[in-house]
Amino acid sequence: MGCEWEGGQLIRVGIVDDHPVFRVGLQRSLERETDIVVAWELGTLAELEASLAQLPVDVVMMDLNLGPDQDTTAAITLVRERYKDVKVIVISGSVDWESAAAARQAGAHGYLPKDLSVQDMVAAIRELSSPNFGRWAFSDMLTTRPIGDGAVLSLRRSLTRREQEVLSLLRRGRTNKEIAAQLGVAISTVNKHVQQVLKKLHVRNRAQAVALVNAEASGRPYPKSDSKR
Repeated sequence: MGCEWEGGQLIRVGIVDDHPVFRVGLQRSLERETDIVVAWELGTLAELEASLAQLPVDVVMMDLNLGPDQDTTAAITLVRERYKDVKVIVISGSVDWESAAAARQAGAHGYLPKDLSVQDMVAAIRELSSPNFGRWAFSDMLTTRPIGDGAVLSLRRSLTRREQEVLSLLRRGRTNKEIAAQLGVAISTVNKHVQQVLKKLHVRNRAQAVALVNAEASGRPYPKSDSKR
């Protein structure tokens, strides 16, 4: 796997993401590493097969949500069937359990949030490229197992894509101001999204929302509480 450079093995990466700023930023960040090279970067799936054939890679980093008429799951299946040595990492700006679980079923090897630090993304790529990878494989948070009567899973699925993005950032301890800056929207808009998340999850505050989702991720029962915060 990979090709040789003067310091050891070179990891070749391909990027598929429909957000040009993120795509170029990721490429530049990865290419600062001496053992990683970005062979190509694409905005859609249209040239994926041709790119893989012309410039082989070891890892494909693919946006989970590429927009209308872009079937990420089918693309993952194609890569895994035709290029068995290529590792696929799905990346996303939101925690979309259902889509991520489908991506794993299609053969993707890992799932990373877009707001992960560059250091952690690089670590994930290196780990996944290792013959003994495992640490960055899909986590339990993507396992669609029910909790209790399955109500939590059903409620979480009722969130819109933007609400899932907001919930993902809440889990990372972001304030409403920080979420607004990252998503490029007004704080008042974030406030409304947060209120909708709390309402749909039937919790009183953001701390309870995070506890609820973290409990689902770990498989632990949600610690119910009537306390307000």
